[in-house]
Amino acid sequence: MRLRAEVTNSNLLLRIVQSIDKLTKSAILKLTPDKLHIIVITDMDSGLQLWSDIVVEALFEDYQIESNFNNEIYLEFNIDNLQRALRSTQGGGALGVTMKLVKKLGGLPVLSLIIRSQSATGREITLCQDVPVRLLSAEQMDAIREPLVPEGQIHIMMPPLNNVRSIAERMKGMGDRVAVSANRNGEMNVRVANDLVDITTYFRGLETMSYDTTTQETSTDGGGGTGRLSSETFTAVVDMKNFLKFLQSHHVAPKNVMCCISEHHALIIYVYIGSAGYTGAAAMHDSSCGSLTYFIPVRQI
Repeated sequence: MRLRAEVTNSNLLLRIVQSIDKLTKSAILKLTPDKLHIIVITDMDSGLQLWSDIVVEALFEDYQIESNFNNEIYLEFNIDNLQRALRSTQGGGALGVTMKLVKKLGGLPVLSLIIRSQSATGREITLCQDVPVRLLSAEQMDAIREPLVPEGQIHIMMPPLNNVRSIAERMKGMGDRVAVSANRNGEMNVRVANDLVDITTYFRGLETMSYDTTTQETSTDGGGGTGRLSSETFTAVVDMKNFLKFLQSHHVAPKNVMCCISEHHALIIYVYIGSAGYTGAAAMHDSSCGSLTYFIPVRQI
């Protein structure tokens, strides 16, 4: 088993890890020849899951990976440890960062970040930051599957995350649940209620997507889908704490976030990390960096 890569975008990798920091303490890092995947499966009570995929070229160069499992490597790691190591790469004097999977004394595996930097006197300094990991077998990974959720009734591009985040932060003290509703007129509502207050924030002019299930194609939809009223509203009620955790994805500064409502099942949110400036429907096909996909289970009101 072998892993070695020159890290060319440690800032993006740090921002991705910061986005998952509030979800749980540990996560799974799946490395393949083409992509890096970070998978978070929280406890059964929360039910929140994150499945991400980032193309290797967005993070690394001289990327070398070998294993007996189709050249794939699966690692379980502590999020704080990796975040701390990545912060060490952010100094202005950094000359380069190399990432390796190595075994230390006692045979314990670590993900090692070797940071080369320059002192004020011009002397080259090497700093090694080791992140303890647990190697998972392909059999163990087979038991971890992306959630199967019925096709959503509506897909709508969300407003800027910072706007939604500031609203949700003000709402969080008013209820444990938040209702997210949308229709094909490009309208989205975020509502929280308790015995004393009932507050709804309205967003208008959002872009919606229509899905042809016979061709698996997507298109922009300025009005209603075939046979459905454009004003028909679909709603998912989820835990406020899970909604706030998803909003931590603002760290990756996405320009495109799509919300899918599968009533009675889940709120699925796709956070697109694109470097080519795609917006709207074009973001669906932008694979320049990758995406974070959040599965937030629906709760009863």
